[in-house]
Amino acid sequence: MTEPHQPPATPGGPPQNTGPHNAAPDSPPAAGTENAGHNEAGAKSTQVSTLFSSFDFKSLIPGALVGAVSYMAVLITALLFLILALIGVAVSNGGNTEIPSNSMVSGDSTMPSPWSLLGQFAVQLVVMSQLGALGSSIDATIPFVGSVHGSASFFAVPLLLTAISVAVLFFAARFAAKRSAAQSTAGFWIEAATAGLVFTLLVNIIGAIFAVSLPIPNVKISPIGAVTFGSVAFALILGTLAAYLGRVSGTPRFSVRSGLRAAIGRAFETVAVHYGVFFAIAIPVLVIAIGIKSGWQASLSSPLWAPTAGFFMFGLGHLSAVSRTWNSGSSMSSSSNSSGSDISFGFGNALTQFGVPGWAGWLMLLLALISVVVASVFWYLRRGPVVSNKIADWIMLPAAFLVVGTLMTWLSGVTGTFDAGSLASGAFSMTLAWWTPFFLLLWGGATEVSARYLAPQLSRYVPLPLAYKIAPAQPVVAEQVATAAVDDPNGTAAAGAYPALSPREPMTAQAKRKLGLILGAAGLVVVLIVGGFIAVDVIKGNNGPDKAVASYLQALQNGEASKAMAIADPGVANDQRVLLSDEVYSKAAKRIDRFDIVSTNISNDKANVVADMYQDGRKQQTTYSLRKSNPEFLDDHWVMESAPPRNLRISSDTPVKTVLINGQPVDVNLADNRSVTYPALPGEYTVELPSSEKYLTAPKLTAMVNIGTVSTSPVASLEVEASETLKSEAMAQIDAYLAECVKSTEARPANCPLNSYSSSRYTKNFRWALTTKPTFVVSKGYGTSPWRVRTETPGKATVTYEKDNSYGFGTSDWKTTTDTTSVSLSANISVEDGKVKLSFNSY
Repeated sequence: MTEPHQPPATPGGPPQNTGPHNAAPDSPPAAGTENAGHNEAGAKSTQVSTLFSSFDFKSLIPGALVGAVSYMAVLITALLFLILALIGVAVSNGGNTEIPSNSMVSGDSTMPSPWSLLGQFAVQLVVMSQLGALGSSIDATIPFVGSVHGSASFFAVPLLLTAISVAVLFFAARFAAKRSAAQSTAGFWIEAATAGLVFTLLVNIIGAIFAVSLPIPNVKISPIGAVTFGSVAFALILGTLAAYLGRVSGTPRFSVRSGLRAAIGRAFETVAVHYGVFFAIAIPVLVIAIGIKSGWQASLSSPLWAPTAGFFMFGLGHLSAVSRTWNSGSSMSSSSNSSGSDISFGFGNALTQFGVPGWAGWLMLLLALISVVVASVFWYLRRGPVVSNKIADWIMLPAAFLVVGTLMTWLSGVTGTFDAGSLASGAFSMTLAWWTPFFLLLWGGATEVSARYLAPQLSRYVPLPLAYKIAPAQPVVAEQVATAAVDDPNGTAAAGAYPALSPREPMTAQAKRKLGLILGAAGLVVVLIVGGFIAVDVIKGNNGPDKAVASYLQALQNGEASKAMAIADPGVANDQRVLLSDEVYSKAAKRIDRFDIVSTNISNDKANVVADMYQDGRKQQTTYSLRKSNPEFLDDHWVMESAPPRNLRISSDTPVKTVLINGQPVDVNLADNRSVTYPALPGEYTVELPSSEKYLTAPKLTAMVNIGTVSTSPVASLEVEASETLKSEAMAQIDAYLAECVKSTEARPANCPLNSYSSSRYTKNFRWALTTKPTFVVSKGYGTSPWRVRTETPGKATVTYEKDNSYGFGTSDWKTTTDTTSVSLSANISVEDGKVKLSFNSY
């Protein structure tokens, strides 16, 4: 790669370097002889050989201080981040941040307050920022389960804390360099390595000592810590490199960087500009949006998660995707096993599962394009005009994008695993798709193309002071400067190849109007294109699968059964929809209190929408399946698959024909010990007998149809009793019946509960009288008779008659006699054609 000469100073430009450019601070002055290079090499060789013999170990103190001060600064920052996050949690939960206890494993003990563990968690957060993985193991004895041995780990890098550790190490080393004597390159490395060693020792030793301990009775939990071999190695390497770069930047240098190393550095600077432009807009917008949606307190924890979310947004905006995998289960319950994976792109309805509107994907793409243009202008200015089409010139920037993209894909991953043996196990991961670095390689190529063909034109509008700060100082020879000054005193020849640094004349009014029209037209086109995409996305989003599910659940919440069935056919025959009417369901109590759409996953013409429903203090998560039906440009016509409702069973211990359900009559035609089952939507139903059943009575019942997939159906069992009206009519018929019986003049009236045991040959003129009425009780019948009346307390009857005391021997001797007899009876009661009918038993 050919580096162009720096143009002479122009108005607004910086002065040129006039000192020697390749002299190191510790090298002797150039002798101007042909043996200078040889003598310098020999001096360096001698210096290396005597380095350790003459090394002053006191010079390690600055490096050690850099490592220690950097660790303390990062630890304090982590502590502040956690305090902000806990304040946000406390505000969201009404001031409560306590960890709920679990009596299954902790008995009567309570979990320690997060505030009491704040320092320990801050220490572990610093370790996690150096790629440590939080982990622990457990040994416990759980009632009804037995001994459980398990382990768990969680990996997520608090990237902002990682960046702060790099910055603190860099600037601390730079500060130390400006206040210490200049050293050789080897000395720089030794001092930087000391800083890195001290930094990693503090990070990991303190992390191991202050692992989080949870004292829970009957449970042995190993201290929760994040120290791993990776955290030890990463903190050492990161600390060494950051301290070295800070040490070098803080040392006065006269030479100007050139060659391959300088080109690589500028390529990575360009990548940093590209990421910086994207993040500078995307992350604040994300944090503000979360604050608006979930409350300002949710934004307090953003330093912990916003950079990772920014990386995910960066990937989605650059046409990559977010990959998720999960699996969980237990050998004890196969029904609880779950596993799967999905890929979510940044367009359409895929973002809605993360609570982000679909049109935001187009804005992220626009932001990616803006970042490309800005980075290409920076690359053009930083590198200078390209005068060669060598392959190395083309691949330098894409290669830098590839390297940084690989690092981003790795650092942005979030993974977690747990294993409790046969009790339960699972794993979860959320990362950028594996092809993300290769897509970024292509974006790097696009930036290179823009730098060659678009940036030369756009760079003219970069302010000259800024352009001179970006453009690198180039090594020149004194003779070349003198020649250039004679041939071109204004420097316009050299600057001609570098339009951004050319002297500028004020634009004419016509040129300004022309530029305004061009920029306005371009802006209008961009606005129309992006606005069109957003409009289409918004319109389609308003008709997305989540909207169909939300409409369905809202109908259930409002008691609009007909609307709910129009959205999701219950798959029930018409004669079974007696409870699926607005008249019945609108009067159901304890319907769905509220609902939340958790996620939406779209795959081709299918979609799965996960929703949380709340009912009477209960929460249930349900997945709904949908499909496209005759999709159009602005509406995919998402249709919910059949959503079978739960069932409500109604039974009665007495035959009844009609019951009232939520006040609406329903013909059930129930006989003894029979029941009917009807599909029902979530809610509380009242079941009672109608007022037309004047001879029957039963307590009003309530039956709760819960949300979820409970296997058993709720039952409303009517316990029917005879009404007072039925009892009164039965007693009236018994009174009439006995009245007829006492009119009899027979000793044994037919079909009556009256009986005289005197011989009819020697008796006559019987006259009955009911002296004491019996009392009766009505109870459940059996067989075909629903009710039965029986004597509770027998009555008494007297019979007066004439008796022949001669018994047929001689002259008749008729005398009046009175006897007393007990009166008892029983009868079956039925209701026929709306009338009470008694069937008296034979005696």
